[in-house]
Amino acid sequence: MTPLLLALLLLLHPGQDAAVSTRFRALFEKNDRDGCAALWHEKPALALATIEEELDLASGLRAKVKGGDTTEIVAHERRASWGAVIARDALDAPLIADLAAARIGWTDRERGFSNDQHAIHERAKGFLEKGENRQGLEAAQEAAARALELGDWHAAAIAYETWATGEQALSSFDDALVAWNQARVLYRELRLADREIVCLRGALDVCFASERTSRGREIASQAAVTAKAMGDRKSAAEFLGRRAGFEEKLGLTVEAAASRKEAKDLEK
Repeated sequence: MTPLLLALLLLLHPGQDAAVSTRFRALFEKNDRDGCAALWHEKPALALATIEEELDLASGLRAKVKGGDTTEIVAHERRASWGAVIARDALDAPLIADLAAARIGWTDRERGFSNDQHAIHERAKGFLEKGENRQGLEAAQEAAARALELGDWHAAAIAYETWATGEQALSSFDDALVAWNQARVLYRELRLADREIVCLRGALDVCFASERTSRGREIASQAAVTAKAMGDRKSAAEFLGRRAGFEEKLGLTVEAAASRKEAKDLEK
């Protein structure tokens, strides 16, 4: 596997933010739905992480009590459900609410199935890190299928990203582009814009390697818009520069010059 692909694979996913979690819990206690909506608008990329934190705490407690007092488990799940429904409406992100509902409804068997899914995905990453790309790809595909069956859209997005990395390492560009876009769409629906950017960058690499010039131009345009919306001027400038490269290959010299000027202006 190339160093670039390995770097894409190992990039950290957004984690919990203690300050946001504290604010969220305070808003829940007051049943301040407008305040929670404002919080999610302020920190859209942390909505899912905050909700998943509650779900993970509930899962951890459930494994410990095993038929005992479930009061604290229910409290975590109620907070997760409350926040997820608000995120659904405030961020137009129905998959966040669907993920929360799915996880809250898991049976013991499905929770075990989820643990297996995570282990399979870790195995996929391990194979890819060692350059055993075919085994890594097959494990990533299994991890994605299991996540989809569980309704765990976040785990599915992560697995698709690893799947894309495996396809790309094998120079299976058609399948890599499909997997990058599957991951990108899920991350977008989950409002994880930073991960969407990673997937767009991966898709652009595939378009460049496989000479998909027209599609590369469009993906670069979309990536620039996404980066600008995040306030990431550096990435936006990078994507505009890449768009210019595709435009030059298409013979669109005027458009390429305009893209390079826009990129330069963002770098100021």
